[in-house]
Order: sequence, then C-alpha cells, then structure tokens
Amino acid sequence: MPNDPLFPFQREDVDYLADQNSALIANDMGTGKTFEAIARDLEMRDGQPGATLVIAPLQAVYDVWLPHYRELTSLKVVAVDPKQRDKTWAYWCAIAGDVYLVHWQALRLMPQLHEGIWLHVIADEVHYAKNRKAQQTRALKAIKNVAIKTAMSGTPVINRPDELWSILNWLWPKRYTSYWKFFNRYVMTNNLYVRGRTVRQVIGPQNLDQLHTEIKPFFVRRRKEDVLPDLPEKYYTPHHVDLLPVQRRAYDLMRKEMIAWIGSQEEEVLPAPVVIAQLTRLQQFAVAFAEYDETGRVRLTEPSSKLDALMEVLSETEEPVVVFSRFKQLVNLAGDRLRAADITHVTLTSDTPQQDRRTVVSRFQNGEVRVFIGSIGAGGVSITLTRSSTVVFLDRDWSPALNTQAEDRLHRYGQENAVQVIDIIARRTVDQGKAQMLETKKSWIRQILGDE
Repeated sequence: MPNDPLFPFQREDVDYLADQNSALIANDMGTGKTFEAIARDLEMRDGQPGATLVIAPLQAVYDVWLPHYRELTSLKVVAVDPKQRDKTWAYWCAIAGDVYLVHWQALRLMPQLHEGIWLHVIADEVHYAKNRKAQQTRALKAIKNVAIKTAMSGTPVINRPDELWSILNWLWPKRYTSYWKFFNRYVMTNNLYVRGRTVRQVIGPQNLDQLHTEIKPFFVRRRKEDVLPDLPEKYYTPHHVDLLPVQRRAYDLMRKEMIAWIGSQEEEVLPAPVVIAQLTRLQQFAVAFAEYDETGRVRLTEPSSKLDALMEVLSETEEPVVVFSRFKQLVNLAGDRLRAADITHVTLTSDTPQQDRRTVVSRFQNGEVRVFIGSIGAGGVSITLTRSSTVVFLDRDWSPALNTQAEDRLHRYGQENAVQVIDIIARRTVDQGKAQMLETKKSWIRQILGDE
C-alpha cells in the first residue's frame, strides 16, 4: 500500500498475521481495525486472482468500508444491493468487482454468494456469528471456497465464553470441530437444581492460558489505552431516580404478571431468549409509563422519571450531549421533550433511512444541533460523535459489547476531552440487577481476551 496509512502498531499487526490464512483482529473499537483489514487484503493478494467479500453491519457497509476502500485503493468495489437478491452469482460475476460488500442481514438471504470462489472473506463485527445455530452464522459458514479469512471484532465474545467457538470454528473448522469439546475445556459451569432437574449454569471461563496459547499465532489484540496513550479517560457517573407513582404502579403490576406467567409455564427450564424477552418488557416499564396497546404490544408514554433526569442533566450544561436508549419509543419521547424545551437535536434509530444517516451525524458533529439521541442498535455503531464528551444512557442493552460500542462513538481517536458516561438507573427495578450482570459479563470478556 503506497504511502502506508497505518500506525506502527497496525503495521506490526498486519506483518504478524502475514503468514496466517486465517486471522482474528480483536483490537479495541476506535483503533482502526478496518485499515488493518484492508492492508491485509491488499498484501495477501500479491497478484493472486480472485475477489474479496466483506460482510459487515449495514451502516458500516456504506459509512466505513465503501469510502475507506475507495480512499485507499483503486480496486473496483461493489456494494451488493439486498433488493437484488434474486440475481444469480453469474450476474454479480459479470460486474467484475474486486471487492464485494454485503451486510449481515442480507447474507442469509443471498445463497448465491455461496457459489463464489473467494480469495479473501472479511467478517467485520464477527460477533454477529456468535450463535452457532443462527441463520446468518450458517450462511457465513456455507461459503466454502475461501483462501483467506479475516475475522474482526473488538468484542468477539458478547455474553458467554462459549460464543468464541463459533468464530474459531469458521476460521479453523478442522481444528475447532466439536462445540462441546470446546465448552467442556474452556467454560466453567455450576450445577443448579431447577424444578427437580439438574441444569449447567455458566459461571465463567477456565483454562485460559491454554486457549491463549492456541490462538496466539492468528490473534491480535490491542487496547486503546496501550496504542492511543493521549486519548482522554472515560469515567462513569450513576444517576439514580425513583419511578413516579403512576410508573411504579404499572411497573409493579407488570412484574407480578411476569412472575405469574413464568410460574405457569410447563417447561422445567425456560430458554434464555424467553427470559430475556420478559425482562426486556419489564425494562420498558422502568423507562417510562407503559401500557399495552390494542395489539398487545407495550406502548411507552409520559410521564418518565428518566426523561425528567435527562432534562436536569441538560439544564446543567451548555455543552453538546449524546443520549442513548434501547427503545425507539423512548428516543422519540426524548425528542418530543427536547422539542418542547426548544433544544435543538437530531435522532437516529433503525427507522432512519440509510441515505439520511450521514446527514444526521454531520449536523451534530458540525454544531448545527446540541443533542444527538440514538437507539443503541442503530446509533451505537459505525459513526463518530467526538464533538461531545458527555453520553447519557437512559437504559442499557443486555450485551456489554453493544453498550461499549455506543460509548466509544465518543471515546475514540479525535476525542480531546475526558468522556463522562452517565447512567440513569431506576431504583427498585430490573435496572439494578442488569448493572450487576453486565459487570460480570464484562469481566468474562476481559479475561478471555487477555486484558486481565
């Protein structure tokens, strides 16, 4: 790559992985993994024929990969339009692209991509393939004709230690064949007795020295504090609130209904997704007044003690502020509050058209508006919000990785000030138990990645 744009540590990573056909780049968010992957792509080609397939989140396809490839190379880059998923592989071959970009959700809908003979497949945010049984994981592993594989994620483990197996199985299918062999070796469990049945509860990772030795040849990991020493610190401030009386009555009623429903189920042990779904509904009742609409879905409305707290935070500073929530309804309610208070703002959720995302972000970054409000899923990835040094979480996702990604929209290269992370936590609600659980998961992730 002429006029090498890589930092020295990035050049070391690319050189270290040069002899590996499969690699896992697990550097922290905001350290330039994309530049490393593109450099690896160009150097691994070395005149070999064939195309590269990049699989990435939808926003990253257009906001990160497409502009970076065009900036750094003269290769022909094609963003595969999922609306054209009925096209055959011959159609895409006729375009004669050097690099094809596709987002994760479209991958499983386009089996014709499996027919390609790929020189290189790059899986960005490869934790999207953490669930070995998920359709998009199976779609990734169905691409068989691949010479070089690169997996990228600052958080390859999202919730449980065994999630790493699915990624390693894609990178090295002949070495990591058995999920249960990996589970028994590297996952510590405890036996629980639930309704007369013994259940294995995951309590953390184990034998990590052996795991780190195994993956060392094809694994690189850099933490921001090590490679960006001038990056200001990030610190956390909890802001506890009490639910307003009408919220408390609705929350307590929902909690009783949830407990009764769980007790009425015939299954001896409820699947984790079912439990998470129930807890997520309960969390909705903790963020604002909530009720069921005619379809049975939860509808959020005022009042909200969390939005009251947000307005207090905004009244104490004139600086730009970023706000995140899991729930689109709460993002919209926050927008209504700010509009009524004549506070300029933009919102970004999954409902925001792709072509409008850059405009929304640039209006905030350029100083046209004071507050950015986004959903964690849509606004917590692939954008830069370094104009602000204060981020407020009205609620948190169940995944510590997604929360960290959202925080690091601010805490990344280009940030000049210490970043304050404010968590608005409702007392005597699911918020408090979730905070403890997230800390446990974060500790597991740090251990698996060798950070502690």
